[in-house]
Amino acid sequence: MSLAKLLTGFDDSALVELEQRHRLLPEVKAAYQRMQQAATDDGIELALVSSYRSFAQQARIWTAKYTGQRPVYNKAQQQIDISPLDGFAKIEAILLYSALPGASRHHWGTDLDVFDKAAVTTDYQVQLLDAEYQQGGPFYALDQWLQQRAARFGFFRPYQRDQGGVAKKPGI
Repeated sequence: MSLAKLLTGFDDSALVELEQRHRLLPEVKAAYQRMQQAATDDGIELALVSSYRSFAQQARIWTAKYTGQRPVYNKAQQQIDISPLDGFAKIEAILLYSALPGASRHHWGTDLDVFDKAAVTTDYQVQLLDAEYQQGGPFYALDQWLQQRAARFGFFRPYQRDQGGVAKKPGI
């Protein structure tokens, strides 16, 4: 196994399956399951939106955004039309919320996007927008729970503040 291939989404041989369509490193799966049980004990039904993403999956997301088949959002989390943008301006707009293929933390098998399944109806489409995790949003209680407890299970929330470049995101 090549570390470079693992980190860029070209090698998933070290990953194990979780909940049929998700894959993680074995130690991350175990930590997530412990965290999921603790959340359940506190009345939160922790569920995955996304986990490992291969280079090809990230490239499909990027292509769909670049061609206008998937929405692109600005810092105010308003959907924008990127079709009139040229060159780097278009790329920069997508980079605000989506890493370039080969540069996503989701390639590592360690990063997760989560939501509280009990807080929404079964047909709810999670957008992973900050507003969903802020006061008044359906996942505010989860966000507060994660703020207090995610580190206990070994999880880091790298995008809790906009530090320039990547916008604030709710994942772990």
